[in-house]
Amino acid sequence: MNPKPRLMKQLLLLSLALLLWCSSLALPAPRAEAFSYGYLGTPKDTIGVTKPTLTFYFKTDMTGVTPAYSMTLNGESVQAVYNKDKGTFTYTPGKDLTPGSYLVSMSITFPGYKPINESWTFTVAKDALRQLPAASSEQLAGISALNDYRVLHGLPAVQMDDSLNATAMAHAKYLDLNKIRQSESSQESLHSETSGKAGFVGATPLERGAYFGYTSSIGEDAALITGSISDAIDALYDAPYHRSPIIDPTVKEVGIGRVGDYTIIEFGMEKKNTSQLVVSPAEGDRYVPTTFEGNETPDPLRIHANETYPVGYPIMAQYYGEEVGSIKLLSAELTDSNKNTVELLTNTPDTDTDLSKTVILMPRKPLQADTSYHVKLRLQVMKDGSTVTEEKAWDFTTEPADGTGKKKLHLNATDYKKYYVTAAPTQRVASFGLDDSSYQLDGIAFPMKRTPVIVDGSSFLYIRDLAAALGATVDWDEQQRAAIYTKGSLKVTLYTAKTQYEVNGQLKTTDTPARLIGENTMVPVRLLAEVLGAKVDYIEATRTVKLTY
Repeated sequence: MNPKPRLMKQLLLLSLALLLWCSSLALPAPRAEAFSYGYLGTPKDTIGVTKPTLTFYFKTDMTGVTPAYSMTLNGESVQAVYNKDKGTFTYTPGKDLTPGSYLVSMSITFPGYKPINESWTFTVAKDALRQLPAASSEQLAGISALNDYRVLHGLPAVQMDDSLNATAMAHAKYLDLNKIRQSESSQESLHSETSGKAGFVGATPLERGAYFGYTSSIGEDAALITGSISDAIDALYDAPYHRSPIIDPTVKEVGIGRVGDYTIIEFGMEKKNTSQLVVSPAEGDRYVPTTFEGNETPDPLRIHANETYPVGYPIMAQYYGEEVGSIKLLSAELTDSNKNTVELLTNTPDTDTDLSKTVILMPRKPLQADTSYHVKLRLQVMKDGSTVTEEKAWDFTTEPADGTGKKKLHLNATDYKKYYVTAAPTQRVASFGLDDSSYQLDGIAFPMKRTPVIVDGSSFLYIRDLAAALGATVDWDEQQRAAIYTKGSLKVTLYTAKTQYEVNGQLKTTDTPARLIGENTMVPVRLLAEVLGAKVDYIEATRTVKLTY
C-alpha cells in the first residue's frame, strides 16, 4: 500500500499582470493627445533553446487602431506577427541561433504619434537544445489522467506543449537532485530554484518556462508522492488549492514532469473575459470520495482552530474569467438524502488570503459512503463593476468503497461521464466468486480479506468484505458475540451464538445465522437479501454471488 500522499505548496496561478507591465506615455506629435501603454519583451536572461519565440507584449488604451510596427534581431529586420486580440508581436527564427547574446528592438507607430521604441536582450546558452524532447509514455499517461478530470467536468481537453513539458521535467529533476522537502522545519518551496544548485534553470515557473521558450502565463502544481503519475494527479485533484488549475477553463496547454517522487504540472494560461462557474465534485457524480486527509500546503484547516483531519471531501465553487472581480459567500448548505444538515467548515476570500474567486466547503467529518448529498450556495458576485446574487445547487453521491470512482474514471472517462454523472441514482453491483481471492464492485476488483466458504451446503461471505463492497461499517460486540453492520439509517446486529439477528432493533429468527469461522464473522448468502434489502443472485456456472442494490 502506498503511504498517504504528501502534497506541497501550490504557486498561485500567474497572470500576465505579473509579468510587470511598465506604464509609460508615448510622446505625442503636434496636436495629438497622449495615450498610455504597457509592454514587456521576452525572452530575457539565458534561454535553453535555439529557436525561441520572441514576444513583445503590448497593452494600450489605443483601441480600434492597427499600428505600423517592425522588429529587429541584432540589427537585422525580422518578420514579426501581430495578434491584436492578445496584444502580442511574435517572431520565431527559422534557423538555430548560435550561443551568445542577442538584442531585440521593437518599433510601434500609431497614426499621428511618434514611434514607440523599446529593446531587450537575451542569451542563448552553450548547451541550448536544438529540438525539445518528445513526450515520454509517462508524460502521456499524466496528461491522459488530467484530461479525465476535464471530461468529468465537461471542459475541453488540454493539449501537451513541448516547452512546458521540458520546463516541468527540468524542475522535477532539480527537486530530485537537491532532495527539496518543504516542511515546517524547511521553508524551501517546491516552486522555487536557487541559482548555483544542481539543475538550476530559473528561480520561478515563469523564468523556467522562458528558458525553454515558453513566454505566456504559467501556473504550477507540485507534489511529492510515491506511486504512479496518475496517483500524483489524483492526489492533486483531491487537494482543494491544487484542484483549481486542473479544472480551469482558461488552461489550454500543459506540461507534466516526474522524476523520482516529484511530479510537476505546468499550466499554460490564457485570458478569458467572460466568466464561468465550475463546481466540484461535478454535478451528478456518483463516485465521490468521502474523506480528505490534508497533507496540503497551504493547509485548508489553518484558519479553523482546533479542527483536525480527516474531514469530508472538499466541495468547491470557482469562478474563472477576468469579468469576475470578487465573490462573497452569503450562505452554504449541505444535506444528505434524509435531509439532515451536514456541518461545514468554509474557506472564502473573506477568511482565506489564498482565495480570490473560490469558495471551499469542507464537511467537518468524513461523509458517509454510498450516500447522496445536496449542495446549495448563495454567492454575491462582482461582474464588470456590478454586484449580482447568484444561487447554485447540485447533487452528488459518494462512492461505496475507497478508490472506486478514480479507477472507473481512468478506465474510460467518456463512459464514466455518460453513465455515472447522472441525475438518477446509480445501481451498484457487487460480485463475490466463491473460488476467487477478490470481489468485483461495479466492475472494479478489490482484494478479499477472507475468501468465501461453503458450510453444510450454504455459502458464507466475510462480513467486512461485504461491508466494504456495500459502503457500510462493521463493529464487533464481544459481549453479545455479534457483528454490528451499519449503513446510513440501517443497523443490523448479526449474532454468531444464536439463530437470531436484529434489524433496527427488531429481533428476527433465521435457520442460517451468521457464524464465526476462525475469528471471522461470516454471513450466509441466503440471509443477505432479508437483512440488506439487496437483490441476491447465485450464478452456478461461475460459482458467483451477485448483489444488486
